[in-house]
Order: sequence, then C-alpha cells, then structure tokens
Amino acid sequence: MGNSKAFRLNAFDWFLILGTTLVSIFTCLVWDKDIFGFVMAVTGVINLVLVARGNLWNYAFGIVYNAIYIYVAWRTRYYADAAFYLLYYLPMQFVGWFSWKKNQNAESGAVEVKHLTGKMALVLLAAAAVLIPFFAWLLSRPFIGDAQPWLEATTTAISFIAMYMMVRAIAEQWYIWILLDAFQVVKWVMAVADGQEHAVASLVLFAFALANAVYGLIQWNGLARQASDRQQP
Repeated sequence: MGNSKAFRLNAFDWFLILGTTLVSIFTCLVWDKDIFGFVMAVTGVINLVLVARGNLWNYAFGIVYNAIYIYVAWRTRYYADAAFYLLYYLPMQFVGWFSWKKNQNAESGAVEVKHLTGKMALVLLAAAAVLIPFFAWLLSRPFIGDAQPWLEATTTAISFIAMYMMVRAIAEQWYIWILLDAFQVVKWVMAVADGQEHAVASLVLFAFALANAVYGLIQWNGLARQASDRQQP
C-alpha cells in the first residue's frame, strides 16, 4: 500500500505543500508570530492535497486542521464558521475515514470515486432547499445575530452537502469546493484588511485550497473513469 499511486505526490502536490509552508513561515511566524495559524495552514493544505489524491490519510491531517480552525474562527468572531466546523466538519473526518477505508482500491490505494447520479442530485437539491432556510432562521436568532444570515446559510448548507459528497467519494464535489473556496478567499481578504487575528493564515490556506480544488476536480474525474473501466466486463 505504501507504494500505491495515492501515496505518491507529484510536482503540483509539492508546490502546494511547500508553497503554503514557505508563505506561512513568513506570514504566520515572521509577520504575525502566529504558530496556530502556521500549523493550521500547513495541515490544512496537506489534508486537501491528500483528498485530491484520494488518499485515506487526508483525514488524519483534517482532524488537526479542523480543530485549529474552530479556535481561529472563534477568535476572529466567525461564530457560525466555528460552530459548523465543530458540529459537522470535525465529526465528519472520522465518518470519512471509515467510509473511505471500506472503499479503497486494492491496487492504487485510492478511494473508489464515482459520478453524481440524477437521483442523488435531486436528493441533494431537496436537502439544500430545506437546509438553507433552516440555517438562515438559526443564524438570525438573537443569540447569534449574523449580519447576513441568508448568505451565511447558503454557503453553510452548500458546504454541508459538499462534505457529504466528499465522504461518499463523488467527483462533482469539487465544483462546489471551487465556488466555496473562492468565496472564502474574498471573505478572508476582507478580514486581513480589517486587521483580524489569524486572518493572514486563513487567506493563505484558502488561496492554495482554491488551486487544489481545480486540481482535485481533474484528479477525481480521472479516478472516476478508472473505476468505471474496472466495472466494465
């Protein structure tokens, strides 16, 4: 298993990992003196690179990244983000580990990737139609008081669905991550402009995450084709 394709990183993988590390050394350790931000950025991008490769071990780094992001989001007063990561993203790392482990390809070591079916697309659209107004109602409650409850509710619900698709190893998840990462880049650029603590580390992470999402879409389409070919007689 150690020599499988899912465990071999290519030049672009190393560009993302080393690029994030080098930029984070300057922005997080030299500029902001932010050790939490540095560890978050590096573990986060390793997590994303391994997801793109279909590598099960992405979840080990995902647990560390999500735990730190909860702290960072709370400190920067993105309470909806913090709650969502705590109650959903972090637990889903454990769910994903067991799900992918049951669906690994013995030869490549990568998870068996599939395409979204019409039936599942309808189910996910129905889930979005329920989740968006529910989250909007929740975020508008006085004890949360989100300034843009419908915007946050929409991105939260879409993130919820994208994470589910990742655990189920559905290739089309990457279209959603591309949109969400682009939104996160804009959000954290604004946080940097406001001088928010840990904001630079988050901006670095999501900028590299956006590049990785495009790369992941290409990789997973290839994995899905391979899985389809293996199923043909």
